[in-house]
Amino acid sequence: MAATGAFGLASGASSAFGEGQPGSMADVKITRFHLVETKGGKTLWEVWGDRGEIFEKTDVAKVMKVSNPVTVVIYSEEGKLTVRSDSATLNTRTKNIHMEHNVTAISEEGNSLQTQSLDWLAKDRRLSTRSPVTLIRGGLTSWGVGMEAEVDLERAKFLSRVRSHMIPGSAEPATKAPSGSRNGGTR
Repeated sequence: MAATGAFGLASGASSAFGEGQPGSMADVKITRFHLVETKGGKTLWEVWGDRGEIFEKTDVAKVMKVSNPVTVVIYSEEGKLTVRSDSATLNTRTKNIHMEHNVTAISEEGNSLQTQSLDWLAKDRRLSTRSPVTLIRGGLTSWGVGMEAEVDLERAKFLSRVRSHMIPGSAEPATKAPSGSRNGGTR
């Protein structure tokens, strides 16, 4: 992994990603933050942000928007996904990334999603959210609460309250979850 820059700011964060208590001081503070994860010469993901803080004792890096959104690019066999948000928290031990506030993602194929919270689970190489989410694929727009998906957003499973709408004239078939349905998916 690599990071560049330096600045001063203190912050606390989410215990789900192993961070210190609110008000804890960062070990390293960075401006124009850029972090890259590689394996076997291949880039797995990159994170950019205006500001970054690294908490070495708790294996956490916190990346924040000042004027430009935090950008996370995830590379996989399914393609590349670009995610923008107001902040991201990286567990430097597990390589999981939690993005939150005004999260938007778009795949190379043009599939997109919007939510307030999105997790990249490195071990499973999948995306996950428990928040309300909107997924757009071609002429199909689906809404739900909670979702698990592959990087290209082609295969996604909504966890509850699924609704879908097909733009007339679109070639992609749509399925609408029955009223009161708790589980659903889209393929």
